[in-house]
Amino acid sequence: MFDELTEKNWASSKTVFPESFARQLAHECQRLHDEGQFNKAAIGRGATKTQHAEIRGDFTLWIEENTASPVQRDFLTALSILLQHLNRAFYLGLKRYETHFALYPPGAGYDKHVDNHRGSGARKITFILYLNERWQKEHGGELSLYQPENPDQLITRIEPTLGTFVLFRSDLFPHQVEKSFQPRLSVTGWFRDDAS
Repeated sequence: MFDELTEKNWASSKTVFPESFARQLAHECQRLHDEGQFNKAAIGRGATKTQHAEIRGDFTLWIEENTASPVQRDFLTALSILLQHLNRAFYLGLKRYETHFALYPPGAGYDKHVDNHRGSGARKITFILYLNERWQKEHGGELSLYQPENPDQLITRIEPTLGTFVLFRSDLFPHQVEKSFQPRLSVTGWFRDDAS
Protein backbone atom coordinates (compact mmCIF):
# COMPACT_ATOMS: atom_id res chain seq x y z
CA MET A 1 0.00 0.00 0.00
CA PHE A 2 2.89 2.39 0.76
CA ASP A 3 4.31 1.90 -2.74
CA GLU A 4 0.97 3.02 -4.16
CA LEU A 5 0.87 5.97 -1.75
CA THR A 6 4.40 6.97 -2.85
CA GLU A 7 3.48 6.79 -6.51
CA LYS A 8 0.03 8.41 -6.50
CA ASN A 9 -0.36 10.14 -3.09
CA TRP A 10 -3.39 7.91 -2.51
CA ALA A 11 -3.87 4.19 -2.01
CA SER A 12 -6.60 1.63 -1.40
CA SER A 13 -6.33 -1.91 -0.01
CA LYS A 14 -8.53 -4.70 1.33
CA THR A 15 -5.69 -6.44 3.18
CA VAL A 16 -4.72 -3.92 5.90
CA PHE A 17 -7.55 -4.95 8.26
CA PRO A 18 -9.20 -8.39 8.32
CA GLU A 19 -12.86 -8.41 7.28
CA SER A 20 -13.73 -10.02 10.61
CA PHE A 21 -12.28 -7.00 12.45
CA ALA A 22 -14.07 -4.54 10.15
CA ARG A 23 -17.29 -6.46 10.84
CA GLN A 24 -16.82 -6.04 14.61
CA LEU A 25 -16.36 -2.30 14.12
CA ALA A 26 -19.41 -2.22 11.85
CA HIS A 27 -21.61 -3.83 14.48
CA GLU A 28 -20.28 -1.44 17.13
CA CYS A 29 -20.85 1.56 14.87
CA GLN A 30 -24.44 0.52 14.15
CA ARG A 31 -25.17 -0.24 17.81
CA LEU A 32 -23.82 3.10 19.04
CA HIS A 33 -25.81 4.91 16.35
CA ASP A 34 -28.97 3.03 17.32
CA GLU A 35 -28.36 4.06 20.94
CA GLY A 36 -28.40 7.72 19.91
CA GLN A 37 -24.73 8.41 20.63
CA PHE A 38 -23.97 10.03 17.25
CA ASN A 39 -24.19 13.75 16.49
CA LYS A 40 -25.07 15.53 13.26
CA ALA A 41 -21.79 16.43 11.55
CA ALA A 42 -20.89 20.06 10.91
CA ILE A 43 -18.57 21.91 8.55
CA GLY A 44 -16.03 24.56 9.53
CA ARG A 45 -14.67 25.02 13.02
CA GLY A 46 -14.93 27.38 15.96
CA ALA A 47 -17.30 30.31 15.40
CA THR A 48 -17.85 29.32 11.75
CA LYS A 49 -18.91 25.74 12.56
CA THR A 50 -22.37 25.10 11.10
CA GLN A 51 -24.59 22.24 10.00
CA HIS A 52 -25.62 22.08 6.35
CA ALA A 53 -27.32 18.77 5.54
CA GLU A 54 -27.38 19.66 1.83
CA ILE A 55 -23.54 19.82 1.89
CA ARG A 56 -22.71 17.18 4.50
CA GLY A 57 -25.29 14.63 5.66
CA ASP A 58 -23.45 12.26 7.98
CA PHE A 59 -23.65 11.62 11.71
CA THR A 60 -20.44 11.07 13.67
CA LEU A 61 -19.09 9.78 16.97
CA TRP A 62 -15.48 10.58 17.91
CA ILE A 63 -13.40 7.70 19.24
CA GLU A 64 -11.48 8.75 22.35
CA GLU A 65 -8.81 6.66 24.08
CA ASN A 66 -10.22 7.20 27.56
CA THR A 67 -13.68 5.87 26.62
CA ALA A 68 -12.75 3.35 23.89
CA SER A 69 -14.22 -0.14 23.94
CA PRO A 70 -11.87 -3.13 23.38
CA VAL A 71 -12.44 -3.21 19.60
CA GLN A 72 -12.02 0.56 19.39
CA ARG A 73 -8.77 0.30 21.38
CA ASP A 74 -7.53 -2.35 18.94
CA PHE A 75 -8.23 0.06 16.09
CA LEU A 76 -6.44 2.93 17.88
CA THR A 77 -3.44 0.66 18.48
CA ALA A 78 -3.34 -0.16 14.76
CA LEU A 79 -3.45 3.57 13.95
CA SER A 80 -0.50 4.21 16.30
CA ILE A 81 1.53 1.53 14.51
CA LEU A 82 0.51 2.89 11.09
CA LEU A 83 1.52 6.41 12.17
CA GLN A 84 5.02 5.13 13.00
CA HIS A 85 5.28 3.34 9.65
CA LEU A 86 4.16 6.47 7.77
CA ASN A 87 6.76 8.56 9.59
CA ARG A 88 9.51 6.08 8.77
CA ALA A 89 8.49 5.81 5.12
CA PHE A 90 7.68 9.45 4.35
CA TYR A 91 9.33 11.60 7.07
CA LEU A 92 6.02 13.36 7.73
CA GLY A 93 6.60 14.28 11.38
CA LEU A 94 3.17 12.93 12.32
CA LYS A 95 2.42 13.35 16.01
CA ARG A 96 -1.15 12.15 16.49
CA TYR A 97 -4.36 11.03 14.86
CA GLU A 98 -8.04 11.82 15.29
CA THR A 99 -10.81 9.48 14.27
CA HIS A 100 -14.57 9.03 14.35
CA PHE A 101 -17.29 6.66 13.28
CA ALA A 102 -19.40 8.09 10.45
CA LEU A 103 -22.86 7.00 9.34
CA TYR A 104 -24.56 8.45 6.27
CA PRO A 105 -28.31 7.76 6.22
CA PRO A 106 -29.96 6.95 2.88
CA GLY A 107 -29.98 9.99 0.60
CA ALA A 108 -27.00 11.67 2.31
CA GLY A 109 -23.57 12.53 0.91
CA TYR A 110 -20.78 15.07 1.37
CA ASP A 111 -20.04 17.64 -1.33
CA LYS A 112 -16.55 18.10 -2.80
CA HIS A 113 -14.05 19.43 -0.27
CA VAL A 114 -10.43 19.24 0.94
CA ASP A 115 -9.73 17.87 4.42
CA ASN A 116 -7.87 20.80 5.98
CA HIS A 117 -9.67 23.71 7.63
CA ARG A 118 -8.94 27.07 6.06
CA GLY A 119 -5.61 28.40 7.34
CA SER A 120 -4.52 25.02 8.73
CA GLY A 121 -2.34 22.32 7.21
CA ALA A 122 -2.13 20.04 10.24
CA ARG A 123 -4.00 17.12 8.66
CA LYS A 124 -1.46 15.29 6.50
CA ILE A 125 -2.98 11.88 5.66
CA THR A 126 -6.68 11.05 5.56
CA PHE A 127 -7.68 7.46 6.33
CA ILE A 128 -10.99 5.65 5.90
CA LEU A 129 -11.94 2.09 6.81
CA TYR A 130 -15.28 1.08 5.29
CA LEU A 131 -17.68 -1.00 7.37
CA ASN A 132 -20.44 -1.92 4.92
CA GLU A 133 -21.42 -5.57 4.65
CA ARG A 134 -23.13 -6.82 1.48
CA TRP A 135 -22.67 -3.44 -0.24
CA GLN A 136 -23.90 -3.37 -3.84
CA LYS A 137 -22.91 -0.96 -6.63
CA GLU A 138 -26.47 0.39 -6.83
CA HIS A 139 -26.22 1.47 -3.16
CA GLY A 140 -23.96 4.37 -4.29
CA GLY A 141 -21.89 6.04 -1.56
CA GLU A 142 -18.58 5.90 -3.43
CA LEU A 143 -15.61 8.05 -2.48
CA SER A 144 -14.77 10.21 -5.50
CA LEU A 145 -11.19 11.51 -5.65
CA TYR A 146 -10.33 14.41 -7.98
CA GLN A 147 -7.11 15.75 -9.48
CA PRO A 148 -5.43 18.29 -7.16
CA GLU A 149 -4.50 20.57 -10.08
CA ASN A 150 -7.86 20.11 -11.83
CA PRO A 151 -10.64 19.60 -9.26
CA ASP A 152 -13.18 18.81 -11.99
CA GLN A 153 -11.21 15.80 -13.26
CA LEU A 154 -12.17 12.55 -11.55
CA ILE A 155 -9.29 10.21 -10.69
CA THR A 156 -11.19 7.30 -9.20
CA ARG A 157 -14.32 6.17 -7.41
CA ILE A 158 -13.90 3.73 -4.52
CA GLU A 159 -16.81 1.59 -3.38
CA PRO A 160 -17.27 1.59 0.42
CA THR A 161 -17.17 -2.19 0.82
CA LEU A 162 -16.40 -3.94 4.11
CA GLY A 163 -12.68 -3.89 4.94
CA THR A 164 -11.59 -1.48 2.20
CA PHE A 165 -8.98 0.88 3.66
CA VAL A 166 -8.07 4.16 1.93
CA LEU A 167 -5.20 6.61 2.52
CA PHE A 168 -4.67 9.91 0.73
CA ARG A 169 -2.87 13.23 1.19
CA SER A 170 -5.29 15.46 3.10
CA ASP A 171 -3.92 18.68 1.62
CA LEU A 172 -4.01 17.59 -2.01
CA PHE A 173 -7.18 15.81 -3.03
CA PRO A 174 -10.60 17.34 -3.46
CA HIS A 175 -13.03 14.50 -2.79
CA GLN A 176 -16.66 13.84 -2.12
CA VAL A 177 -18.95 11.16 -0.79
CA GLU A 178 -21.56 10.31 -3.41
CA LYS A 179 -25.14 9.96 -2.20
CA SER A 180 -25.80 6.55 -0.73
CA PHE A 181 -29.10 4.71 -0.86
CA GLN A 182 -28.39 2.48 2.13
CA PRO A 183 -26.93 3.42 5.53
CA ARG A 184 -23.18 3.86 4.87
CA LEU A 185 -20.73 3.19 7.72
CA SER A 186 -17.03 3.95 8.11
CA VAL A 187 -14.28 4.90 10.51
CA THR A 188 -12.66 8.06 9.21
CA GLY A 189 -9.81 10.22 10.45
CA TRP A 190 -6.55 12.04 9.95
CA PHE A 191 -2.90 11.67 10.82
CA ARG A 192 -1.70 15.09 11.97
CA ASP A 193 1.63 16.82 12.50
CA ASP A 194 0.49 18.99 15.42
CA ALA A 195 0.85 17.81 19.00
CA SER A 196 -2.51 18.87 20.49
